[in-house]
Amino acid sequence: MADECLTCAAGEGRIQLSLVPSLVVTDHWRVEQGHPTTVRGWLVVVLRRHAPALHDLTADEWAELATVLASVCDAHREVLGAEKEYVMQFAEADGHQHVHFHVVPRLPEWPPERSGPRVMESLGAKAEGPLTLEEVGPTLDALRDELARRLAAG
Repeated sequence: MADECLTCAAGEGRIQLSLVPSLVVTDHWRVEQGHPTTVRGWLVVVLRRHAPALHDLTADEWAELATVLASVCDAHREVLGAEKEYVMQFAEADGHQHVHFHVVPRLPEWPPERSGPRVMESLGAKAEGPLTLEEVGPTLDALRDELARRLAAG
């Protein structure tokens, strides 16, 4: 299964799924840019080893996940002024049956037609007008710096 997993291939550097390298890497998780998307700051928290389901996580992976997710949510608030965050984990798309969490900042100017689960229409090949690196680069740099600061502080 892991040989066919695009998420694993990206983590090993065999393919690129994001416009930029990982924003942060911990012992068990890496934080990536969600791409292509129309939402500034869409991040994906990806388990570094292959596991298809949440019940496959170890106690150490669960513990570190709490810290990483909290740091991502806090960085979204600090950098983007997020009013709340959407956190989703499905791990069912072809090639991505690998535990990963989409963490999406719900911004003040949020369009009602993208609220709740409809936010997924803003990600992937069907997303109309995805952000370019030029548009999202400064946001990702700021998020990378904020995440590094928060995770270094423990």
